[in-house]
Amino acid sequence: MNKKAISTVVVVGVVIVILIVATVAVYFVTRPTAPAAKVGLIIATGGLGDKSFNDISYAGVKRAEEELGIDFDYVEPAAIAEYEGYQRDFAKTGDYEIIICVGFDQAEALTKIAGEYPNQSFAIVDMSVDKPNVASLLFKANEGSFLVGVAAGMMTEAGTVGFVGGMDIPLIRDFYVGYKAGAEWANIDVTVREPVFVGGWADPTKGKELALSEIDAGADAIYVAAGKSGLGALEGIHEEGVTGFGVDACQCHLYPEIVASMTKRVDIAVFEMIKDAIEGTFEGGVYNGGLEEGWVGCCRLPEEEEFWETVWSPFEFTHPPLATEVLDKIEEARDKIVAEEITVPSAF
Repeated sequence: MNKKAISTVVVVGVVIVILIVATVAVYFVTRPTAPAAKVGLIIATGGLGDKSFNDISYAGVKRAEEELGIDFDYVEPAAIAEYEGYQRDFAKTGDYEIIICVGFDQAEALTKIAGEYPNQSFAIVDMSVDKPNVASLLFKANEGSFLVGVAAGMMTEAGTVGFVGGMDIPLIRDFYVGYKAGAEWANIDVTVREPVFVGGWADPTKGKELALSEIDAGADAIYVAAGKSGLGALEGIHEEGVTGFGVDACQCHLYPEIVASMTKRVDIAVFEMIKDAIEGTFEGGVYNGGLEEGWVGCCRLPEEEEFWETVWSPFEFTHPPLATEVLDKIEEARDKIVAEEITVPSAF
């Protein structure tokens, strides 16, 4: 073969290679990509911005967006009557790998909708729904509340501690009985006042009034478990300069007087259910987590504190450090509960 023929073959070969590379490149650029898995989130009444229950539920879905690549839609119902409509609107599309329903008061609607859409996976936070396509996410809030009760019992100077709850229901009384048991375990002389209740989750004015009434009655350490209503109670605690305890999420960044919070890690439970759903391993049933599972805790424990500072960034934590003896007692209580050397009472 002469040089001219060889050159022609080489040129043709190079052109073919270029065409192949170009074709492959075009394919990878233009080929359809699989759509991201979708998740639906129905927030509890009270809405986002509570720095507590709803916000930490939302944080679990945001984590799934960042780590698992999901897309999600969410709604903020203004009333219980809206739950059924939103649940059905999500379910009838067939677009969602899982629909997360936040709040015990979604249970009645979900029992109906889960029956209508048996192939749709659901999860509900804080209530059990007996349907095979529903994961019921329950939390041993009494165990986490025991820990803040320990702090309250040790930190009170007046010897009297109080509790402001959202609604007078077993779910919230479970916080109270754990808190009372922890305070009395740490301080046999403490007086734990009877709980007071706002009657709803979105009334910070009433929450503040109740906190001030507890302070007037002699309480100088108050635990608040009331959703967005609790923000008013924490404000009253701040204004009066007494010791306060937050709930569900770490609320210590709000005021220096909020020295610890009982953490209910809804974010972890929600993330785990989403992961199971997109991996095809989702199973309905009851999931009940406490201190041992890491589903509840206290934000001042070393293993939690760094997490919360990241979650609430750029908020600044202005609370003073807990005294060593208080933190040691909280850790002792946690370890004994996990080891079943302490049995925490429950409202259930």
